[in-house]
Amino acid sequence: MFAIMKKNKVIVGLTEPVIVIGKDSIGSIAKFDTGAARSSIDEGLAEKACLGPVVRWVRIRSSSLGIQYQRRPVVKAELEIKGKKIKAEVNLAKRSHSSLKVLIGRDIIHGNFIIDIDETHESHKECDLREKW
Repeated sequence: MFAIMKKNKVIVGLTEPVIVIGKDSIGSIAKFDTGAARSSIDEGLAEKACLGPVVRWVRIRSSSLGIQYQRRPVVKAELEIKGKKIKAEVNLAKRSHSSLKVLIGRDIIHGNFIIDIDETHESHKECDLREKW
């Protein structure tokens, strides 16, 4: 399937296959989250892709922590989604609670992607997710 582009923006669904590129390349499924300001990758996935070193630390307010803040390391990474390669800084988080190890926030979405829920990756269609609940 070819990616549809509008002003250099790629149309994506809520979830899409992603390749995380560090010293190694690891495939995963990414969730596009317009409610997240910054993008995040699971620490284990980042380790497998050999991302690093840490370039800085950020303070994140996680919805699961309520009003509490968490300090997270930030690393440089390259992500490939639907053939589009993006260099970005991503924070590392423990995402063991989630089956989706990569979260794409507004920092990467803006200027690069348009989200269309009808384009959601087949393995994560809403009806499939309902069956898991």
